[in-house]
Amino acid sequence: MQTFLLMSMLRYKGIPVRWQSGWMMPPGDENLHDWCEVYFEGQGWIPVDISYGLQYSSNAKTKEFYVSGIDAYRLIVNDGVAGALYPEKKYLRSEPYDFQRGEVEWSGGNLYFDKWDYEIEIEYR
Repeated sequence: MQTFLLMSMLRYKGIPVRWQSGWMMPPGDENLHDWCEVYFEGQGWIPVDISYGLQYSSNAKTKEFYVSGIDAYRLIVNDGVAGALYPEKKYLRSEPYDFQRGEVEWSGGNLYFDKWDYEIEIEYR
């Protein structure tokens, strides 16, 4: 919700912004996450993430790590909000806004997130 609020405020001021969804994967802390990207002329789309805020550090690079620029711990899964799925789903979606974990359905209905588990293993090189 913080990302949607930031996007609304930026768009109100005429600043191009788009939503991103995926995984945030700093070592030891993998999790589903949403953030936005702001368009800067001459630079392109730059990730901006207000969820983490400024980090407590006297080093400016560390302090602004999650707020400014691209960091290596993001995995974009989708870049649309509530986009259509193909093939089209027959049952209500598990998540109406993004597609971080995917959707699972069978002839008898949708398998909602509380009905199945997933496991992810990440290697850092």
